[in-house]
Amino acid sequence: SLASIAADKDTIYLENQYFTSPLITEALAARLGEPEGPDVVLVSTGHAPSWFDHLTMDRARGAMIWRLRSADIFGRFRAFWPATERGRTVIVHSKTSVFDDRIARVGSANLNNRSGGFDTECELAVAADDEAGRLAIGAFRDRLVGHFMGCTGDAVAKARADFGGLAAAIDALNRDGRLQPIEPPHVSAFGEFIAKYHLGDPQDPKDSWNPIRRRERLYEAVRGLQLMGAPAAIAALDDAP
Repeated sequence: SLASIAADKDTIYLENQYFTSPLITEALAARLGEPEGPDVVLVSTGHAPSWFDHLTMDRARGAMIWRLRSADIFGRFRAFWPATERGRTVIVHSKTSVFDDRIARVGSANLNNRSGGFDTECELAVAADDEAGRLAIGAFRDRLVGHFMGCTGDAVAKARADFGGLAAAIDALNRDGRLQPIEPPHVSAFGEFIAKYHLGDPQDPKDSWNPIRRRERLYEAVRGLQLMGAPAAIAALDDAP
């Protein structure tokens, strides 16, 4: 995912149950800071259905959303939760990402710390190397986005062309408010502690019972992304054992 984020040119579409990884967040923030960088669209559940995930995942996600909003100086970031026509929350359990019209990934990996090394995950990635493949991946993404708003993938494709990108297309088509902006939850002092140390979201088995070490390792890697520049640092992370 990090390498795909760094190489993306126009559109990063992320549909995922969880979004708590500071590494992915920092890689996206770097792209949002580029004048000619890609649109970044995230679709996730409004709030986790379980008490534990609401306590842990939602609060950490709020910090990631704030980080990306602060980096979004060119207005290309959108984070949504979907609802039905009658306003009921749609639970997003998918783990799908599409980078431009070149790479589509579907699998079990969430965009959290656990999926980066603690849990066992499996993904299928499809990379397009010809025009037919790129058209298929682009149509797949447009259908995913369109079905949340009750419109066709062709309508999304036309709006992208008319308004200059996926974020603007959603703004134009989302007249019924089927996609609602994700607002970070109000966080108490206890919630801040949970988000700060990513409780319930270990990076690997070694830090399962050591949240202080977890935070140190995560943010050492984040600082590497910031200091080295995202593309170079991402390459170093992807090459690491």
